[in-house]
Amino acid sequence: MMKSILAVSEGGPDAAMSFRLAARVASIFDASVDALHLPVGPAGGAVGGLAMSGEAMPLIMNLDDDRLEERSKASESAYKEVLGGLAGSTYTAAETATLDTLVAMGRCSDLVVLGRPGSDPENVAPATVEAAIHECARAVMIAPPNAGSGGFGSIVVAWNGSFQAARAVEYSLPFLAKANSVTLLVVGSKADDVGASYLARNLGRHGIKTVIDAIDPGAVSGRARGRALLDYTHGKGADLLVMGAYGRGQVLSFLGLGGATGKVISSCRVPLLMAH
Repeated sequence: MMKSILAVSEGGPDAAMSFRLAARVASIFDASVDALHLPVGPAGGAVGGLAMSGEAMPLIMNLDDDRLEERSKASESAYKEVLGGLAGSTYTAAETATLDTLVAMGRCSDLVVLGRPGSDPENVAPATVEAAIHECARAVMIAPPNAGSGGFGSIVVAWNGSFQAARAVEYSLPFLAKANSVTLLVVGSKADDVGASYLARNLGRHGIKTVIDAIDPGAVSGRARGRALLDYTHGKGADLLVMGAYGRGQVLSFLGLGGATGKVISSCRVPLLMAH
């Protein structure tokens, strides 16, 4: 059950996205939201041996103190507007641009929510996303610009039999249990080759009815597979996409993650739940 949700902001467009999706999830599970503001800066890329991707480093600007203060105020204002009236909600503003606070609070939460990266010209490829996925050991939800409202009635689960996908399914069980429609989608493989029927059987024992579907984008790049997954999810009108997170430290991919993972994170129009 989701009872403690960590919503992260760096003071840009991500604040409204993250906080609104966190409020949506909190309303479904009667949960509390802990909002965290992290200042933008190059120091944000190192914690516990976590290295910022080579691509992300030049995309973070050196902001002066006044601009950092403005971004901090933007996070606090968004918190008061979106989450201030939510029972049990808290607000924390980290004083330095490190990811230690994110990791410490994330590991003690049930869910970590971040706004979709790429829309903030001052912080195009934030290290927070990679840190949340690889260091917090919790489910991570990426919020699109429009967080939506109400329950997650239709859910697509991208299944390939990997341990990352298995963890994503485990973390998503509270959402799956409340859904009206759950599709187990296999991309580029046969359903039987990745044990989709076994997963459907297990979920059925949890009272979750599923449908298995498969698409074959052909011999294409990771980004193209990600695009095929997005096309299916958007075309189906799903409310939530669940998938594993793949790759790490890949300099030529968005956020230093795998091609398909980076593509889905940057372009998914519905909330995205991920696990590594």
